[in-house]
Amino acid sequence: MNRAAAGAAAVFALAALCSGCGGPTPTAWRGSPVSVVRASADRTLAASTATVDVTLAQNTAGTGVSGTGSVDFATQQAVLSLGRTGSAAARDDHFVVVVDGGSDFVMADSPLGGGMPGTSPGRHQGIDGAGTALALLRGAVDALVYGGQEIRGEGTLRVSVHIDLERAARASPADERPALLEAAAAIGPVLWPADVWIDPRGRVARLEIAEDPELHTTTTRGNLFITDDGNPLALTDLDFFDFGVPAKISVPARGQVVEAQ
Repeated sequence: MNRAAAGAAAVFALAALCSGCGGPTPTAWRGSPVSVVRASADRTLAASTATVDVTLAQNTAGTGVSGTGSVDFATQQAVLSLGRTGSAAARDDHFVVVVDGGSDFVMADSPLGGGMPGTSPGRHQGIDGAGTALALLRGAVDALVYGGQEIRGEGTLRVSVHIDLERAARASPADERPALLEAAAAIGPVLWPADVWIDPRGRVARLEIAEDPELHTTTTRGNLFITDDGNPLALTDLDFFDFGVPAKISVPARGQVVEAQ
């Protein structure tokens, strides 16, 4: 199929997808699927703030952490309340993570041992890296329209993509490039698979990323848990909603912080 035919097919697919939406295809979904995905990063970040639900699964049994909180893309601050899931849920650990730029403040609490606040220089992909995760979408090199799906009562466009981190860095503002280039250097020339659900205003309602970008899979669709390598596929899911609602984020005072070991 030549490029013109492929573009026409994509437009037809989008129109067909929304034929049952009760109205025309949203303006934000028009154009090539790749351009729609790339634009969704900036449209989401332009909202300045959002509520975010996070799920980080380490295996197909759902072992990992999940929680909810707020993120301020403009100030690079976030706060999330998290707990363990799957087989680790019995530990009954709970965490509050506050992010202030490059610093993470973690309050851990467990009936088995308590906890204390601290800081960590490490970045937690999918937790405090919500803005960086969105910036990845600027590096989409292909896009397969998978269909439509309702999220929180609103129809969304679901697209499977592969991401080139170096391209994402080149397409991002200077202050966002270091984190993307660091990730690109760490994983090498690998196209990172992801699925994205885009709302009618072109913002990301959900982003699902494979935890290990080196696993050779063509999509992170939820019904695919074994990759072409025969390995289980662990996923990070980020749900964004309540865009523009003021984020209430309090950074701990210096005297309340103990450096993490």
